[in-house]
Amino acid sequence: MSCNCGCGSPKSTKKWNAEPKFSELKKGDKVEIVGYNDGDARYKSKLLSMGLVRGVTLEVMQIAPLGDPIEVSVLSYRLSLRREEGNVLNLKRV
Repeated sequence: MSCNCGCGSPKSTKKWNAEPKFSELKKGDKVEIVGYNDGDARYKSKLLSMGLVRGVTLEVMQIAPLGDPIEVSVLSYRLSLRREEGNVLNLKRV
């Protein structure tokens, strides 16, 4: 069975369906939080208190000139997160 993208590959190799890491997001990307990776429990607690819970949609608004931090729109406010700290989030594209 070949891939349905038209490349003729025997396996499906759709890299664009891979779940993104926070540090890989580009301006305009929309993602939904599906969970958290292992990490510092205190930092997870801080993210949860800011409203970053499962099911919440994030939209990348701006990326700093050197790539860190990334400003996202979440709920009714904007939040800047460092790339490494944002990688605690498990995301899926919307």
